[in-house]
Amino acid sequence: MSSTTTTVVVDLDGVVWLAGEPLAGAGEGVALLEEAGHRVLFATNNSSPTLQELVARLERAGIKADAEMIVTSAQAAAQAAEPGSSALVVGEAGLLEACEARGLVQEGRPDYVLVGWQRSFDFATVANAATAVRQGATLVATNDDPTHPTPDGLLPGTGALVAAIATAAEQAPLIAGKPGWLMASLVEDRAREIALVIGDRPSTDGAFARRLDAPFGLVLSEATPLDAGAVSVSGTSLLEVVRAFLR
Repeated sequence: MSSTTTTVVVDLDGVVWLAGEPLAGAGEGVALLEEAGHRVLFATNNSSPTLQELVARLERAGIKADAEMIVTSAQAAAQAAEPGSSALVVGEAGLLEACEARGLVQEGRPDYVLVGWQRSFDFATVANAATAVRQGATLVATNDDPTHPTPDGLLPGTGALVAAIATAAEQAPLIAGKPGWLMASLVEDRAREIALVIGDRPSTDGAFARRLDAPFGLVLSEATPLDAGAVSVSGTSLLEVVRAFLR
């Protein structure tokens, strides 16, 4: 990519959609950024959907995108593992896809335990993962977000699941997704000049903006705390934030 091209990094859950359902104005906001000459790169801490599922969701939101425009915490977590190594994967299709692309295998004693969002998470999951970590596996979390926004309110996020395994294993995890350095390196591989990072969670998106040395645009959602800290622009939707940024 040309070093003269500026990129705006946009979060997905709570910004473009809620539980896959498009939020009003999201498509128009992305279109305005592209019309203004900015390249858009989507960065999500949700490790569950596959890349093609994310592309399809973006299309439903009126946004034309391809897999090269998307960076996920699943990809970041897979990057933490050596290709060809063994991994115990706690997660859904997106994390499994990223592990396969990395050349990880799910056999033998695990070298890594990779943890993402998983709706079938249970006691056996905690026990198996914690045992693997106690036996020497490296614990890697796609993210540590405490909640996951939906139209019906907040659900437990990956951070809640990771906390159970980390507590049982007595081992702190490596956080691969936002605001971690692994996710940042994936973004920096595709974007040389970042004009703005947009998200709804200051603790991850805001911290990610600081790691990338970029301004932060806050979209207010149920996941946004009352004390959001310092932001460059803010609004109740992606479209509001984009309009304020472009002004």
